[in-house]
Amino acid sequence: MAKRINITESDLIRLIEHEMENQLNLPTNYDLEDDFENELENDLEADIDILTPEEIVGLMEDQIVQLQGRVDYSEELLADVLEFTSALMGDLTKSPDLKLKKSSQKLRALETRAGREIFWLKSRRL
Repeated sequence: MAKRINITESDLIRLIEHEMENQLNLPTNYDLEDDFENELENDLEADIDILTPEEIVGLMEDQIVQLQGRVDYSEELLADVLEFTSALMGDLTKSPDLKLKKSSQKLRALETRAGREIFWLKSRRL
């Protein structure tokens, strides 16, 4: 028959620490918690690279240049799509069977709205 043992949490922790020290052959005054905290602090200090304001601004400038390139590409693509749609509408209006009154109105409104941007894009291409 087994005998019941009453032990507090702090006593159990001390027993576990003592057993770990015995298994690791550590000196009795060696504190594992301090060693762990020191290793953690050293790892954190080694992993952190703080950027200077100039480096941050440089990275932001690179991102802005990349975004501007994407915006320019999108604007040119939209201008090309509108140009294609206008040419397609011109070809479709030659067919007498199609009723394109509403489509022509919407295309004219779109061309008017985008007219200045298209002129700017085309002049930039030249």
